Amino acid sequence: MCSEENTFHPLRILLISDHADPLAEIGSKEAGGQNIYVFYLARFLSRLGIYVDVYTRWDRKNKKEVIKINSHFRVIRVEAGPKRYIPRDNFLDVLDEFVKNILKRVKKEKINYDIIHSNYWFSGLAGLKIKKKIKKHLPLVHVYHSIGQVRFNALKNYKLQDVNNELFKIREKSEKEIAQNADAIVATSPVDKNNISKFFKIGKEKIKVITIGIDKKIFRPINEKRAKKLVRFRGEAKNILYVGRIEWRKGIGTLIYALKKIVKYYPNTKLYVIGGGKSKSARKLEEAELERLQKIAAELQVENNIIFLGAKKQKHLCRYYSASDVCVVPSYYEPFGIVPVESMACGTPVIASRTGGLKYSVIDGKTGYLAEPRNYNDLANKIIEVLKKGKDFYKSNCLERIDKNFIWEKIAKKYQTYFNQLIEKDK
Repeated sequence: MCSEENTFHPLRILLISDHADPLAEIGSKEAGGQNIYVFYLARFLSRLGIYVDVYTRWDRKNKKEVIKINSHFRVIRVEAGPKRYIPRDNFLDVLDEFVKNILKRVKKEKINYDIIHSNYWFSGLAGLKIKKKIKKHLPLVHVYHSIGQVRFNALKNYKLQDVNNELFKIREKSEKEIAQNADAIVATSPVDKNNISKFFKIGKEKIKVITIGIDKKIFRPINEKRAKKLVRFRGEAKNILYVGRIEWRKGIGTLIYALKKIVKYYPNTKLYVIGGGKSKSARKLEEAELERLQKIAAELQVENNIIFLGAKKQKHLCRYYSASDVCVVPSYYEPFGIVPVESMACGTPVIASRTGGLKYSVIDGKTGYLAEPRNYNDLANKIIEVLKKGKDFYKSNCLERIDKNFIWEKIAKKYQTYFNQLIEKDK
């Protein structure tokens, strides 16, 4: 007869994603990489028999409070402030209410979690508060997604920042507090690991590198001719693709300047821009940047070479990647960047800025190239190089890179092993 200690107990994860609802419309303001990461991590952990509850702020009245994705994965919207969009930087105002209502549900449902997994610094603060209340030895694992000081250093040379200095100081202090008091930190790349160790002065043994991945059922190569037909791309044109949010730090302006040079070599080049929100509030937030980009295009006389496609569903993106000759990620700052991984999984090379996690995901000269941030000449030259060599030159390297490093099935198993190690260590 088995003892009680040896009885099988499936892991239960309390996953906090304060502002990034995993079911949010991707591509809209403040809905991007973190939302995707949280959704797929929870989904693939649940397939391993792990119970995952994702707690996120209830930001719209017409959203349901609890969505059951499958028997092991729930998304739970938590009341914290008004049930409408609020800027991410205002989250401190509702943090205590957010924590209180998470604890209320945990107590009501009598849930015994094994791990707290927090994402971004607001969630990290929430995790520390919950850890103190729920269980003395409940391990807290934190993922930064973005580090305040790194972001500030990367962007300060490009544009006068409307920095809320008071919030920046709070963030800096909070991120150090999380680093020192969390039981473990997960970095999404070796670059991220080095930054965390350097800025927060913690030993690298506390930091585990587990990257972000893709679902191969969604992101896979499609026959190029078929893909072009599906998305209505012109067969004879050189097709450049941008996928991401419509905001200045994503570098779309630099890409448009690069396009001016590219069309001298390939006059029938088309740049397709995918991104932006569908809701009225999301579109309003992006209006000014969209107008600025359209003005740049008109001044450079390349407006006929650019098509803004708006937001597209995740399940349809592989068609656009597969139909394109190259995908460009011209961000001025990018902690990781999921787009290069999605593109490479479809066999399409990537030109990405030499910054943050992009330096890890893209192998310079093999799966595409790294270009200097905000240098449109360098960006144009790298794009022209890929267009000259052709997509097939890079395709096998792209697919090999993905299979070795960025498949969610493998990543979820790494998390499972790591979580179990932390629980054993904590006993």
